[in-house]
Amino acid sequence: MIIKKCNRSFKKGNFTIQLIGLIFVGLMMAAFAVDFAYYFAAQNLLQTSADSGSLAAATALYRDTEVDPAAKLSNAKFAAQDLVQENTPELRLAEEDVTFGFIDPATKTYNAASFTIPSVNPDYSLTNGYNAVRLTVRQAEGSLNKPLPTFFARLFGVDHMDTGAQSIALIDQTVNGITNGGLRPMYVCEAQFKKAMEDGVPENNVVRIYGDHVEVDGVQNQAGCPELGSGNWGFADLRNCSPDAVGSSTIRDWFATGFPGTVNVGECYSSSPGNFISSASNELDKLISNKTLFPLPLYDSWSGGGSNTKVNVSGFVGFKMTGYKANGSADSRYIEGRFYRHACKQGCNTGGAAAGSTPGGSVVKIRLASR
Repeated sequence: MIIKKCNRSFKKGNFTIQLIGLIFVGLMMAAFAVDFAYYFAAQNLLQTSADSGSLAAATALYRDTEVDPAAKLSNAKFAAQDLVQENTPELRLAEEDVTFGFIDPATKTYNAASFTIPSVNPDYSLTNGYNAVRLTVRQAEGSLNKPLPTFFARLFGVDHMDTGAQSIALIDQTVNGITNGGLRPMYVCEAQFKKAMEDGVPENNVVRIYGDHVEVDGVQNQAGCPELGSGNWGFADLRNCSPDAVGSSTIRDWFATGFPGTVNVGECYSSSPGNFISSASNELDKLISNKTLFPLPLYDSWSGGGSNTKVNVSGFVGFKMTGYKANGSADSRYIEGRFYRHACKQGCNTGGAAAGSTPGGSVVKIRLASR
């Protein structure tokens, strides 16, 4: 009987110990659950800050009109720091937290091993060979930001948690965003586009492409651009650099579906005088109603006049039509619209711009990189 009583006492004591152990484990799990919830909430906030900061830096890298590449990179870095602090005022970015790199435009995939190696392609010279930004936001020991404190885990000797987030944004030069892709037969002088870019927001301008000149915000005279009446500068013969009249039906087709050939940066093309607005009014109405975003060729040098005009294509710019005037003299009829981002001179593909395929320097989109 004595032995039996001892066994019952032992079993009863063992159950009590197990119960206490289970309660202790439950308390530990509850404590760590609170801290882990706090950790993941902080992690999500850091990721949002990193994403917005990298996108801000890539946008600044693309939009900045600074001609000095070092200054352009510095301004982009400041843009990232400002936006991160705007989203999370308590956070700071170190110099090494913002890194510029290059991502293959074809794959748009981040490769850590090759990211910091700049491109030798001269098209990226304005940004020192870079087309992407990597941003790291950290709350950890050794960083500018203190690690996350714990609430209950400190009872078990864990008084802080390290966390961080990384984001990579790039200047995407693909066909994304262009509806009914392909160049339309209009020219714009590069100096006029640069003038529109002075405030960093090209969409804030009004562009009028007349029969014999182009105006941006009512201003026609820009150094390096043709003078008023010196030829038909608005409409483009994108076939070659030789004088050769283009029929109105051909121009109409180019407005409808885009130029069907290839236009290369650094090559010469001609101009086409005449009133093509009336004959292409149905196509122009569709471009306006559909809010079609399409690329136009920019040029940086010109000679001659009329159908003897020769221009050197230096890049492309996104454009959206908002209206037109079809009747009147060459200096009164026009196509009106807005620039929408620079498309070349900073990471453009000089292989050409063909309708229905990837334009050589298409409208730029700032996006997060694939990983």
